[in-house]
Order: sequence, then structure tokens, then C-alpha cells
Amino acid sequence: MHHRWRNSIAPIVAVGALLIAPGFGQELGNAQRGLDLAQSTCAVCHGTRKGETSANRQAPPFDAIAQVKGMSAMALNVALLSSHRSMPNIVLDAKERADVIAYILTLKTD
Repeated sequence: MHHRWRNSIAPIVAVGALLIAPGFGQELGNAQRGLDLAQSTCAVCHGTRKGETSANRQAPPFDAIAQVKGMSAMALNVALLSSHRSMPNIVLDAKERADVIAYILTLKTD
């Protein structure tokens, strides 16, 4: 009887571990470092603080990016890894991306 319970719970535990595992590989960012990096790298074009307008009209302010429906850390990571015609090719390492993403997500109001 005990083995039957163990055999039925094992697949559930395995699936749960697989669902949780990707989170362990993702580095949690530091929002303050993200703001500092945004100020030194991104502010040339983007409004980086809440309520700031962007110097470049084609570059949305960070608070507008944060309010996009469905905006998440994963979506921001994909955006930062994708090239854009109107955006310079700024290469951030994984830690820098995580920091900028953490900062942008602090601007979310919903």
C-alpha cells in the first residue's frame, strides 16, 4: 500500500520540479543597480524615471513599457535580447538585464 502512494506521488513531484526549475536558473535583479545602469546607458533615449518623457520620441519611457499589458520579466528579457531598427545595439550581460528588468518592473502600477 505504501509503495502505491509513493508511485503515484512521484510523477507529481517530478512535474512540479520541472515547472519550478526554470525559476532557479533566472537571476533575480537588483532594481537600484538597474536604475543606475538605466541612467548611465538608456537615459540618452528613454525616460527612465516615473513620469519622465523620452529624449527620443521613438523610445518609449520606461514607465510606459512597464504598463504594457502582459509585461513581465520574460517579455522584457526577450525585448532586451532582440535587436530593434530604431534602437542602438546595446549589449547587456545577464546580470545587467536582470537589474534593468527588476527596475522597470518597479514602475508597474497594476
